[in-house]
Amino acid sequence: MKRTSLFMLLFVPFTLNTFAQEIQLLDSTKWLCQYNYNLMEDSTNRNSVKNNAMVLQIGSHLSKFSPWNTLIGDSLRYYNQGIGLENFAQLLSKAMYRAIPGSLLAAYGIYKNYPAIGSIFFTAYGNHLFYKLEQPMKMIWELDNQQDSVILGFNCQKAYTTYGGRDYIAWYSPQIPISEGPYKFNGLPGLILKISDTKNQHSFTVNAIKKVTYNQAILKQTRKFVDITAADYIKAKRNDLMRLYGSLQNGTITSNSEEAKAQAMHGIISRNNFIEKS
Repeated sequence: MKRTSLFMLLFVPFTLNTFAQEIQLLDSTKWLCQYNYNLMEDSTNRNSVKNNAMVLQIGSHLSKFSPWNTLIGDSLRYYNQGIGLENFAQLLSKAMYRAIPGSLLAAYGIYKNYPAIGSIFFTAYGNHLFYKLEQPMKMIWELDNQQDSVILGFNCQKAYTTYGGRDYIAWYSPQIPISEGPYKFNGLPGLILKISDTKNQHSFTVNAIKKVTYNQAILKQTRKFVDITAADYIKAKRNDLMRLYGSLQNGTITSNSEEAKAQAMHGIISRNNFIEKS
């Protein structure tokens, strides 16, 4: 039986496949917003919180929300096309040495106002397939103008919404009149600087906002995507995790020790708290 390591299974095929794909320039970044995404991977365990470094690129026509590491990887591919796989692998290795660990449940890209105004284009990777989901930008908000807060020096107001089976509280700043925010959140009269569900299992908090004066591309990999619904995507990701669990259990994927194997299996089974429940 062919055996492989968890690192080789998850990282190398993805790297080789994505390098072979072309990168499409969609827009140029006008505003760059960094967010801390705190995600409770296991809904029954308060100690299962993972911190994810995410970035929102806002351009003239669209926006992209993704892990910080995705921005680095896509930029490397775009600005170093034609250098060859070996040289690219060296560049990627150096970049990933400084990579910020995150949760597999936050490994996606979200484009707003793409491919058309008023739509969301969601992409994610799983089971050697690349999924896509297109949906309308529909957010219904209740504004609370009596509430205020200050985040990064910006005056903020409070708003409420329900999305994906969760109730949310958001803080947005009319001082930054951009109807944008982290994840799929949008539609307020100002940039969303903080948003959390009422159980505090998923929260996004901005930690840096910069108006970009240099050329920073908003990119998308051009590849064959598999259409999927939001509900089927969750099912597919759960199936991916169960396949990974089974491979660890039967020894197809090796680990350094039985203790490491047990920890990895526990980590996989506990990833149950997707941001969208419905």
